[in-house]
Amino acid sequence: MNRSLHAKQPSQSNVSKLLTKFAAPNPFPTKPGHPPSSLLNPNQTSRQPSPTNASNALKEKGIDIGKYDGGLEIDDEKRGQLIYGEAAEDLALDSSVSRKHPTREWHLTDFDMGRPLGKGKFGRVYMVRTKAEPKYILALKTLYKSEIVQSKVEKQIRREIEIQQNLRHPNVLRLYGYFHDTKRIFLMLEFAGKGELYKQLSKHGCFSERRSSRYIDQMADALSYLHGKHVIHRDIKPENLLLGINGELKIGDFGWSVHAPGNRRMTLCGTLDYLPPEMVEGKEHNEKVDLWALGVLTYEFLIGNPPFEDRSSVSNTYRRIAKVDLKFPATISVEVKDLITKLLQYDPQRRLALSSVLKHPWIVKYRPKDTVRPSGGHT
Repeated sequence: MNRSLHAKQPSQSNVSKLLTKFAAPNPFPTKPGHPPSSLLNPNQTSRQPSPTNASNALKEKGIDIGKYDGGLEIDDEKRGQLIYGEAAEDLALDSSVSRKHPTREWHLTDFDMGRPLGKGKFGRVYMVRTKAEPKYILALKTLYKSEIVQSKVEKQIRREIEIQQNLRHPNVLRLYGYFHDTKRIFLMLEFAGKGELYKQLSKHGCFSERRSSRYIDQMADALSYLHGKHVIHRDIKPENLLLGINGELKIGDFGWSVHAPGNRRMTLCGTLDYLPPEMVEGKEHNEKVDLWALGVLTYEFLIGNPPFEDRSSVSNTYRRIAKVDLKFPATISVEVKDLITKLLQYDPQRRLALSSVLKHPWIVKYRPKDTVRPSGGHT
């Protein structure tokens, strides 16, 4: 697959493109002296893999975090103004005073800085290690407050942080904590050891049915968890997925996510190739937009391109989505065609439920024998 031709429509002002190439180990204690497990969801069962093994592996190998390039100091001289008033209050974000999951108080001086992992719209991402034992490795992402204000995304940033900090699932990238100084907000993110899934897809062109099935199995379990918490992701696509230290999939971008207990939304958001008919046609939508995106993702994993893409015209892509103009190459199995067809339904109510995705023959066929999934998904 020639990815240079495969130019996707970008997410609208995608505020939280996670450029972390490496991700972090164990959850942090909420307070000094508490065991790391105190940050795990109390409902988390043994079917979910413990992060401890990955954590120990990182510590045992004595991972080199690389050389710091002084970028934070350089940026501090060149960019970002002080903000005042209501905007300053809105962006004084600190997880030590979080109502649900307060952490210890963090400061930039608590970390050994390592190599840069990338640049986001509002700042840089660095590989860092906590100075205190046990020396955890994570990705530290910076956001400049004045640039957030200029882009008028204060509420979106706050919402994204609040949503992500409350999520505890092995296939969802963890936000361990956050803190701020006069100009910046710092996000302490999990360190996704095997990088961006999009890069893997670009490298291979497409994935085998076995690999695709295992990723979709993990996606369906994670989405079931999110929907059980009334979180709609709304921007599922390969660019927003990362791979953990053991190659496990991680949903890593919550810039368009919304906590919607009422589950009816009108905002047009996400990425064109992954938009469902109800969004294209300007209708109300609910969590079933993520089911459509799961079908598109399955197709793209196997074929290398999303199913409704038309490189000659954006309007043709819209038209194909609205008509559900779905074509399959002869190379893919009857089983996966069945799954994709049942997810890519025009009527959101007819899309296959996540609990049924987890029991679908194509998913069960390739699931590792030691993996246990709940019969009805998460609640």
